[in-house]
Order: sequence, then C-alpha cells, then structure tokens
Amino acid sequence: MSKNVSKRHTVFIKKSFQGRFILGVFLLILLSGGCSALLIYWITGGDLQAQAQTAHTNIINALDHLGVSILIGNLVALLVAGSLTVFVVMYASHKIAGPLYRFEALCDQIGDGQLEMDISLRENDQLQELGDAFAVMVDKLRSRKDRRIRLVTELTSHLERLQKDPTITVNHLEGLEQMHQALAQLQE
Repeated sequence: MSKNVSKRHTVFIKKSFQGRFILGVFLLILLSGGCSALLIYWITGGDLQAQAQTAHTNIINALDHLGVSILIGNLVALLVAGSLTVFVVMYASHKIAGPLYRFEALCDQIGDGQLEMDISLRENDQLQELGDAFAVMVDKLRSRKDRRIRLVTELTSHLERLQKDPTITVNHLEGLEQMHQALAQLQE
C-alpha cells in the first residue's frame, strides 16, 4: 500500500448503506430507551400508588410528577444518546463505506484494463488487508500484461521477418497472416 494519505471530504459515500446502518442503530436505541422509560414509569407507579393509599398523603400527585419526570428525562437522554450514536455510527460506517466505494471504483478501472493506478486507503480506514491484497493483485496483473505485450511484440517481429522471407510458400504466408491477425487481437 502506498503511504499517500488522502482526506475524504464527503461523509455519506454509500448513502443507502450508511443510512440503513444509522437508522437501525438509532431505532435500537430508541426502542431500548422507550422500553426503559415505560418500565420505570410502570414500576414506580405501582409502588408510589401503594404508598399513597397507606400513608394518606398527596403521593398521587408525586407519582404523576415523578413518572412524567422519569419519562421526560429518559426521552431527553435518549435524544442525546441517539444524536451521539448517529455521529459515531456515521463515522464508523464511513470508515467501512469509503474503502468499499474505493474498491468498487478500482474494480471498474481494472475491468477497463487500467492497471496504472494508486491503490491506497486512508490511514485509519478499515479493510487495509483487502487493500494490500488488491495492490498485490494489480501488481501481478500489471506484470502479466507487460509480459504479454513483450511476447506479442516479439512474435509480431518474428512473423514480419518470416513474411518477408522469399523462401516461404503461399500456403505458409496465409498461415502467417492469420497468426499476425491473432496477435493484433491480443494487443487490443
């Protein structure tokens, strides 16, 4: 891997992947916070109501006030935790979605035969091992392509020399021309 560190400025690279990831985590937090708030409200409501009947005080108002306070407190905590979670998940998913986006672009370039590219990820991105494997793969493909080009060039030069040989028969010239056309296709 190259040590060139590029800074990615777009946080939402794979919007659908990152959006589903963030929404799923946020809904999980929302569900757990809501369950927690309702459970606390239900548990404290029964205890305070029992105390209100035996102590003959105005605990019923305290129950309503306490239950609503717990519910509001949990909802505020849930919103704060949910907001922080969205940013943390966005950052974490960005470290995964960014390299995946880079690999997709690299696959397109490799598919188009472009093997002279820099395969580098940012320093703290995930999937560094996959990036290293990609770099090795592209190096191998590049060396195979270079070897193939050298061989085609050599064979083309040999064929051209053979075609110019005055001792070659017409049948052999046709065969040599077919080989020359096949080599031309390999150069594409």
